Amino acid sequence: MHPALHPGSPPPADDEDVEVVLRAVPELAFFPELEPCIRAGEVTGPWPPGREAFAGRDFEDLRTQALRGLEALADRAERERSGGLAFLVRTLTYFLVGPAALPAVEHPLLVALLLRGAARGHEGADTALEIARAMDRWG
Repeated sequence: MHPALHPGSPPPADDEDVEVVLRAVPELAFFPELEPCIRAGEVTGPWPPGREAFAGRDFEDLRTQALRGLEALADRAERERSGGLAFLVRTLTYFLVGPAALPAVEHPLLVALLLRGAARGHEGADTALEIARAMDRWG
């Protein structure tokens, strides 16, 4: 598990720490609180899919489910006194809803969740490492 997601982890202290914590998004997508967000079988084709594979789709349901998952993760971060997890949850929530909301295909957590759904159709692809690699190629 990424060190920033461990119980008792401190919040990021500087910009470099923020970058390190943000790199934990692919692992966060594997937390059980976000499992209901994974939609397998919606995308076919080679691994990894690009953002064009998701063009023209409605992601409001995914956004709503992700918000529920992030709320549960905020509770977990408080229980576990995980400053890294709390920071990541706050940041992802800020860009998920409201005036700062990013399009689904640009929001890191939603991209990771979409890729997890697509990965389920490809043996060995549904791992945090493969999701991170696919996100790096996402563009």
